[in-house]
This record gives sequence, structure tokens and C-alpha cells, in this order.
Amino acid sequence: MDKIKNEGVQKRKKGLETTRQILDAAADLFARNGYDGVSVREIAEKAGIKESSLYNHFKSKSEILETLFNEFIRFVPETRPSDEELDTMLMIMEPEEVFKSILFHVGKSVCGTLSNTAMIIQYEKFRNPRAAEMYYKYVVNEPANYYERLINKMIERKMVKPVDARTIAEQYNYISIVLTKEYIMAQYGLADIHSVVGYMIKTLKFFCGLMKNDIGEHHEKKEEI
Repeated sequence: MDKIKNEGVQKRKKGLETTRQILDAAADLFARNGYDGVSVREIAEKAGIKESSLYNHFKSKSEILETLFNEFIRFVPETRPSDEELDTMLMIMEPEEVFKSILFHVGKSVCGTLSNTAMIIQYEKFRNPRAAEMYYKYVVNEPANYYERLINKMIERKMVKPVDARTIAEQYNYISIVLTKEYIMAQYGLADIHSVVGYMIKTLKFFCGLMKNDIGEHHEKKEEI
């Protein structure tokens, strides 16, 4: 009985590993060649399996893409500190330090299949309604909502002056979208990563400067605490 149980566990583990290989292979190919430019046979070859075996895991190429999109929805929020973590950071960090921490947190998280899926969304949004929906909902609006919450937290704590948090968040995020694409290009060896990161830091400094309190105001608040 134990032998049969162990065999079942190993079979499920192997199945999950193969599913992961298929998704990783497809994401890489879709990001480099476009969804329409990739065949199921090519995905299977890159994953190291037979084409017929791939269909034991996914019914179609479109199901693979949808699975990648669902993973993106689930994992992208985890690339940034949670709201609870932000509350802790705001107790000990200046605004610029908080934005830098978020930047480096995202940088460590955006790699591999997740970054490939981001590029797929960017490319496919012009011809795939699902990709267009993903782009506006999870690349444009969801991060802007995150930064709006952060800026409002800073305003409430008098860490920055009262500003239009929504507008600042949207503008910062739009520039971040462009720079994130360049960061992913750098991972492919198509851009200089140091230049991209340098410009990201220059951008966050600029936006923090727009929100900066009058000199000494925030430091006086900290001393009172």
C-alpha cells in the first residue's frame, strides 16, 4: 500500500514539474516570438517532452496562455511590499527610501516567467482582448491604486505635502511601465541594466521632490514623536 501511495505521489510531483516546464518554455517563446509565432510543437520541444505528452497537461496553446495570465494576476501583487509592510516602512523610512525599497523589491521579483508574461501582455494587447484587459487592469490600474494608497498614507502622516495622489500615482506608474520593459530588455541582454536602474532612481527622486514637505517640517514631526 505504501509503495502504491509513494508511486502516486511521485507521479503527481513529476506531473507538476512537467506542467511547470511547459509554462516556462511557452512564456519564453511567446515573449521572444509572439503568441502567433509559436507552435505547440516548439513549446513541447523546448520543454523537453513529446507534443502528444503536452496535451496531457493542457488542452491547447490558448489554455497555456490563460494559465500564464492567471499566474500573473496571482503573483504580481507579491512583487511589491504589502500594505502592512508599507505601514512598518513608513515608521522608519523617508519617502524616497520607501520608493527605493519598493523598486528593489520589484527588481528582485520580476524575472523569469513572470517578466516574460509581462512582455507577452505588452505585445499581445494590440490584438488579444484578454491581453488588453490584463494590461489595463493589472499593469496600469492595479499598480496605480497601490501607489495612490502609499502616497495617501504619506500625506496622512505629514511625510509629504498634500498632493493629488491619484495623478502622481498614475504618472509615476506610467513611467515605471516603460522602465520595467527596459529592465526586462536588460535581462535579455538588450539594454544596459545599470543605466535603467539609474534612471528608475532618478525618476523616483523627481516624484518625491514634487511631494516634498517644506524643509524641516517632517523632521520636526519625527522629533515630536
